[in-house]
Amino acid sequence: MTSQSTSSLRGAVRHISAFVAFVARHFPLFYPVIVLTLLVLVLEYAATSLMIPLSSSTSNRAGTVIAFWKGVLERLEMTPEPRAWLWLFFIVMCARQVCGYLQIVLTTLLGKRVHRALSDRIFGHVVSGEALKLVYTRSVGHYITLAGDDTFKCGSIIASLLQCVVTLATALVAIVILYQFSPATFFAVSGFLAVCAVTIAILFRYILRLNTRANLLSRELNTAFVEALNSLRSIRALHAETFVRRNYAQQIATYVHMLFRIDAVRIGIKSFPAILLLAIAAILVSGGASFSATEASMLAVTIIVIRIFAAMGQFIGAGTLLLTDIRAVHDIDAMIRTSDAGPSHPDLQSAVQIERMTITAVHFGYPGREKILENFSFQFLKGCTYAVVGPSGSGKSTLADIMLGLLPPDHGAVTVNDGQMLRSARARLLLVEQQPKIFSTSIRENLLMGFEAPDEKLWEALRLVDLEHTVRSMGDGLSTVLSYQGENLSGGQRQRIGIARALVRSPDLLILDEATSALDAATRTVVLPNVRRHMRNGILVMITHDPHLAEMADTVLDFQQVQAAFVRSQDATVV
Repeated sequence: MTSQSTSSLRGAVRHISAFVAFVARHFPLFYPVIVLTLLVLVLEYAATSLMIPLSSSTSNRAGTVIAFWKGVLERLEMTPEPRAWLWLFFIVMCARQVCGYLQIVLTTLLGKRVHRALSDRIFGHVVSGEALKLVYTRSVGHYITLAGDDTFKCGSIIASLLQCVVTLATALVAIVILYQFSPATFFAVSGFLAVCAVTIAILFRYILRLNTRANLLSRELNTAFVEALNSLRSIRALHAETFVRRNYAQQIATYVHMLFRIDAVRIGIKSFPAILLLAIAAILVSGGASFSATEASMLAVTIIVIRIFAAMGQFIGAGTLLLTDIRAVHDIDAMIRTSDAGPSHPDLQSAVQIERMTITAVHFGYPGREKILENFSFQFLKGCTYAVVGPSGSGKSTLADIMLGLLPPDHGAVTVNDGQMLRSARARLLLVEQQPKIFSTSIRENLLMGFEAPDEKLWEALRLVDLEHTVRSMGDGLSTVLSYQGENLSGGQRQRIGIARALVRSPDLLILDEATSALDAATRTVVLPNVRRHMRNGILVMITHDPHLAEMADTVLDFQQVQAAFVRSQDATVV
């Protein structure tokens, strides 16, 4: 085995060990499953060992086993004879099957609970804790796969791991019994298993390579599907349906072919030992080999060997599934660690009120790109309206994310009031985007999104954005359910829903990032003065390309002249 393979194996063992420790800490059901697993193994050994007294073996190795079971029959007041041994075997094996069934059911339940908990944990981490700088560099398919397929695989890992333990131990138990029964048969079977193990190890490595490629393809597929769903209007307007469908068809064909190859090899791994064993048996029989054994001994040997190969077949199946799912643990364990403390939510009650926000010598850039902000300093004051202008890509929206605490600067600091940390005021900062997200629920829920406010306050916010009459004219008013992405609203109405959503929360600092670009001039002249009056005791920042909006501001921050920090100022101070 190469050093790279050894390192990979050690890494897999380390990841699985950490994952099992996590399950043991957080899921009490893990312990009954372990107890049942041990009980199954004890019963497996007991049932298989009954093959020794059933046969005519009288070897020294078998003497202890025979003596034990004779003692059991004596306590049951039964005569040691083949019928009694068979009866006892069936009773013990029945108990083993019952315990095995319970173990599998509880293991499945444990896996489902792990899947549920991890999916919820990772979704919560992505929503609340994952750095936006990292989110911006990853595809949507990455996160869909992480919270969906990968957490499902983590739940399956528990079942596969325990099944590997049970089946491998079952095979080892049968091998030990076989050695006690017939050393010659033991060495023959061991040699056969060694040949199988070498072949299967090679196929396992091949499956791991295929599975890595399949995981990448799965994420690309998820991304393509979501992007197409979110772009249906553009796709149809451009008559690009055939192009999009053809690309997806090529991707799904490649992915399904990869899955087929994985399944074909997996099935081959399970079938190979049986095929090889039958071929060897056929060769031996055709060669005229002679056999001398009593019927009972032959039955015992046959049962033991069947148990060995049945268990090894199950072990190979579970092991293959375990190895193909291990990659999920590699992706997920870091997120388990980062989310163990739970997401931190901004608390409006404890958040400090903002009198001013100071940006001092901030540098920011994405990996592999030029710096977007370099040594940028500015101060925003309460009671002022600011317009941030400049060409696309100059860093206006990045500045908004830094002000909101969504992107930490590479260097420099953002503070509020007298040098307090930005996170102390996080709950009092809000952003309205150019395309606010509308959810497939009621207008009330779209405005609140977990915030608590009476309907009167919602109607007031709708009045400020000139939507009150429109919503009241709808059949269900605030209870009207909006369609996917708010397609039953116009672009301007969606933007005004987004602004109203912010006004309901009465922020100390509100950033409008091209949030009125879809409004006609008449509506804009109604909405913006209302928003300015509502924010007269706060800080209003408008990111815009519209010179008319810039004229309404007290201060204009021009990103074409960002080194000078501003063009015109009435009440703001450049730091």
